[in-house]
Amino acid sequence: MVEKAKIAKVVEREIEKEEQATIHKLAEEDLHTSTSTGEGKSVLIMIGVLVGIFVLTLGGFKLYNQFTAADVVVIDDLHQQNLEGDLDEEQGYMYNGFSVVNADGLWWTEVEVENRLIKIPLHFGPLEVEQIPVVGALGADFDQGNKIYVSIDPEVNYNKYYTLALSELNNNILQGINRNIEAACSKENVVCENRTVINCETAQGRPVVELAVSTDSKVELFDSCIKISGDGYDLVKAVDRLLYQWYKLME
Repeated sequence: MVEKAKIAKVVEREIEKEEQATIHKLAEEDLHTSTSTGEGKSVLIMIGVLVGIFVLTLGGFKLYNQFTAADVVVIDDLHQQNLEGDLDEEQGYMYNGFSVVNADGLWWTEVEVENRLIKIPLHFGPLEVEQIPVVGALGADFDQGNKIYVSIDPEVNYNKYYTLALSELNNNILQGINRNIEAACSKENVVCENRTVINCETAQGRPVVELAVSTDSKVELFDSCIKISGDGYDLVKAVDRLLYQWYKLME
C-alpha cells in the first residue's frame, strides 16, 4: 500500500516528469527550427510549457484521485486532525478560518468555488507569504470573458523557478476560477511573432496576468491586469500570495 503521506509527492513527481518531457521535446524542435538567440529559445520553451500544462494539470488531478480513491485521502485526515488541534504548526494550522496542512512538501487547503469544493496544493503556506505586498485594485474588466492572457517576459532565460511559478499560476486559473489561458509575451521579441504582445501598460481592459523577474517581490493590481514580480522562490511565493487572496484566505 502506498503510504498516505507520500501521495502528494507522487502526484508532484508525475506532473514534473511530464513537464520535463515536454520541455525536452520543445527544446529539440527549437534546435532544428529556430534562428533566434538562446534567450529566445528559452521563452519558446516556457510558452510551450504554459500551453501544454493544461493537460498535465488535469492528468495530475486524475492521478491524485486514483491514488485516493481507496481511502478518504490523507489530506482529509490531516484537516480533521488540524481542526482538532492535534498538529504541530509545521504540519498544519488554521488561517482565517481555513485549515492548511502540509503533506510531503505541499501545503493543502480546501475552498468552495461556484458550489465546488476544490483541494488546492501550493508550495508555500500563507504564513510564508505574508510579507509579500499586494498593492492596487482590480476593476470589473478583469472578470469579463472566459480568457486570461498570461504574459511572459521573452528576455527571461528559462529556469525552474519561473516554470514552477507558471505551473502554480496556471493550475489555479484553470481549476480555481475556471477560465482559459492564452500564452502571451510582455514585450516585442522575434520569438513572439505569432503571440499576442500585452502587459499591464497595454492591457486596455483585457484580463492579463504578467509574470516578471525582479528583486522586488510584490503583486500589483492595475484595473484589468495583475503583475507578479519576484526572483527565484520569491517569484513562486508572490504567485502563491496572489492565489491565497484569490481564494479569500488572505486579504
